[in-house]
Amino acid sequence: MKFLYSDALLDMLVKHKVLSDKQRNFISLEKGKQRQKLLKQSTAPDPLDKNYPDLIDIIISLNLKKSGSQKESVDEETIMRAVGREFKLDFKKLDPLELDMDIVTKTIPKTYAISHFLLPFNVVEGILEVAVYHPDSHTVLADIEQANQIKTRPYIATKSEIKRILAEFFGFQTSISAAEDQMGMSQTGTSVDIGNLERYVKISAKDITSSDQHIKNAVNHIFNYALDQRASDIHIEPKRDVCMVRFRIDGVLHTIYKLPKVVHSAIVSRIKFLSRLDIAEKRRPQDGRIKIGVSGEKDIEIRVSTVPVSFGEKAVLRILDPEIIFQSVQQLGFSKRDFGIFKSFMYSPHGIFLVTGPTGSGKSTTLYSALKTIATPEMNLVTVEDPVEMVHEEFNQIAVQPLIDVTFSTILRNILRQDPDVIMIGEIRDFDTAAHAVQAAMTGHLVFSTLHTNDAISSIVRLRDLGLESFLIGSTLLGAMAQRLVKTICPDCSKPVKVEADMLYNMGFPVSGSDPITLRRGAGCRECRKTGYLGRSGIFEIFPLSSRLKEMIANGENTDEMRQVAIREGMTTLREDAWRKVKAGITTYEEALRVTGE
Repeated sequence: MKFLYSDALLDMLVKHKVLSDKQRNFISLEKGKQRQKLLKQSTAPDPLDKNYPDLIDIIISLNLKKSGSQKESVDEETIMRAVGREFKLDFKKLDPLELDMDIVTKTIPKTYAISHFLLPFNVVEGILEVAVYHPDSHTVLADIEQANQIKTRPYIATKSEIKRILAEFFGFQTSISAAEDQMGMSQTGTSVDIGNLERYVKISAKDITSSDQHIKNAVNHIFNYALDQRASDIHIEPKRDVCMVRFRIDGVLHTIYKLPKVVHSAIVSRIKFLSRLDIAEKRRPQDGRIKIGVSGEKDIEIRVSTVPVSFGEKAVLRILDPEIIFQSVQQLGFSKRDFGIFKSFMYSPHGIFLVTGPTGSGKSTTLYSALKTIATPEMNLVTVEDPVEMVHEEFNQIAVQPLIDVTFSTILRNILRQDPDVIMIGEIRDFDTAAHAVQAAMTGHLVFSTLHTNDAISSIVRLRDLGLESFLIGSTLLGAMAQRLVKTICPDCSKPVKVEADMLYNMGFPVSGSDPITLRRGAGCRECRKTGYLGRSGIFEIFPLSSRLKEMIANGENTDEMRQVAIREGMTTLREDAWRKVKAGITTYEEALRVTGE
């Protein structure tokens, strides 16, 4: 395994037009000095890379441009792809979500994998697929074949990816295995798992606890991995034989780990301890919060919910990233017309503005972003939430606590004595809450709130159904907005596609003409995990309450008639706004159709 340490690597890179002859000679002259420079810069030896820096590390550190290019840099992936072409080995981009922990950690010993930079990652038709850093690893692969009695198929991969996955997977597996061994010893002779009835089990003195270091490491790894993968939720679920860990990424749940069942209760107990929940209470649902620091850069809040299910306690952790929750309102995805109306609502002196949509449609993000935009030291901004989504020092945030009769309506009775300028009500659920919101608006306060309706106009009917008089709705309501979230096309694999106009028209999109229309779609890549989507954006349906709509409310006219008037006055429906994003190449017509209904 000498190829990557020799000048033959430089000759190969010149052959494949990664480096020029001039760059090759420059590296040959400077590699000794650069190696000493990199060694001085490294604060401590890397236990995973005892040969650092090798020739590839030196080439990368020189920040060279690819031969014949002024923009494309010579990075590790470019070099390893060239190595793969030279040795006729396919290049493998390693995605942790696609890897099987048992194959990675139990096929070959940790020390052997680290010393030779090997990563077994899959078994296909009786062949073990192995990611290698050294292309001349024939002897090592032969040893693996002999030890495991299985043929191997090598793929070339970058050293940084192999190191990262070996560190994460072996570190996590070590913590889980140690906890499993400790728990296993304490449960010798126990063959029945009675799940929710575990309050009848006599706890052994040797049982693993939530403070055990192995469990601490495992939980920390789950948190870090979730943040690294841009997860919005972590699900820790007890099954009959395993503990399943799943992440929700861009609205889709992915199975990440299947852990031994014996460590499930300890992991949940650790999470309950961090969120100040009652560890001993396992029969009732509980809610709590955790605040974690991320590399000294920012604080992330995690909202924890536990609930008893068939085989134990399930924990769901909602990750609340302040950079997402408190976005600039310009980044939410408004059209120019809609943003102008939304901005007029934000800066109104008084009145009620409603945001509608189902759970998970981004209502909280929209309201928090609006509140952060208008918040100033001269303003008293009060929120009533169930629960408080994200703590912000510029807001006075009150959490609903029904057990002690602290509800939306009871709090609102007292809020007006707190001299508020702006009030945000988490949700209008009943007549009392709606009546107090109207009273606040009529006495000169700006009120933001949410409702669960399918579209913006239906919010008027919903307020009527709650018992509000039509004249009160007309005199206090500024307007309403419905919203949804659509998955956005991955920019790394976006490509143009031709779609028949007739087909789009039949689906309900406002298409004119019969010629095929060029739209965009994600082909699927490593960045988006082959889904073609990366991230999400809002689509909106917003209307201000015009004098004509106020007359219609007073006359008790139906929703369809009011919707037609709002559309004639310029309101863009959810379907039309989704189509705007489809035409702009932000999302696909399939996603627009899924979110806005048939």
